[in-house]
Amino acid sequence: MEMNIRLTNQINMVGACINVANSTDYKSTWTGNEPADFTTDIASLQTGYVSVTAKAALADGATGGAGDAKAQAEAALEDAAYLLTRALVTHFKKTNNLDQLGKVDLTKSEIVQLRQQDLLDKTIAIRDLAAATQAEPGAAGRGVNAARIATLTAAITAFTNVMNNPRGQIVNRSTLLKEVDTDTAGLMQQVADMDDLVLQFDGTDAGKRFIEAWKRARIIVDIGGGHSNGNTPTPTPAPATTPKP
Repeated sequence: MEMNIRLTNQINMVGACINVANSTDYKSTWTGNEPADFTTDIASLQTGYVSVTAKAALADGATGGAGDAKAQAEAALEDAAYLLTRALVTHFKKTNNLDQLGKVDLTKSEIVQLRQQDLLDKTIAIRDLAAATQAEPGAAGRGVNAARIATLTAAITAFTNVMNNPRGQIVNRSTLLKEVDTDTAGLMQQVADMDDLVLQFDGTDAGKRFIEAWKRARIIVDIGGGHSNGNTPTPTPAPATTPKP
C-alpha cells in the first residue's frame, strides 16, 4: 500500500498554502490583522502538515528496512545451506550412503524456491544432519566441518529473527497510511474553511495579492507519480505577484 497520487498532491497543496502565508511577501498582510482567526488557523494547519508528512515518512520507512533485512538474511541462509548441502552430497557419494544422499541432493534453485517456513525447516534439517555426519572419516575434508555448520547455524538464527518482521511492518505501514489519509482529509477541510478568511484581506492591495497567491496555491497540481521514494513531499510556494508601479 503506497501513498497514492491523490494524497501526495493534496499534501503538496497544503504545504504550498502554508509557504505562501509564511512568505515575506504576505506574512505581514495577516499578522496582527483581522480576521484574527487566520493567525490561529494557519498555525494549526502547519502543525497538522508537519504531523502528516512525518507519518508519511514513517510509513515509507516501515517496510523498506525490514524487507531488506529479511531478503539479506534469506539470501545468506540459502547460500550457507547450499554450500553445506553440496559438501554432504560429496561425502555421501564417496561413502555410498544413498539414503542420506537423497535427503540433501538439492540444487540452489530448489533451495531458493522454498517458502520461508519450509526453508527454515529444511536448513535446520541440513544443519542437524551435518552435525551428526562431521565426525565420519573424510567428512571434514569434504566441507562437512564445524566452521560450515557454525555459519549455517548463524544464518538460521539471523533469518529466524527477521522472518516475521516484514508482515508486522506492513501492518504498521498500512495503519500509518490510513492515518495519513484521514489526517489529510482534515487538512483539506481546514484549508477550505480558511478560504473564506483569506477573502477578507481584500481591503488593501497587499491583501488582494495575498488572496490571488492563496488561490494559486490551492490549485492541486498532478505531479504524475506516487509518494513512493521515501521523501516527504516538498511543497512549492506560489509565486508572488509583483505590484505594478
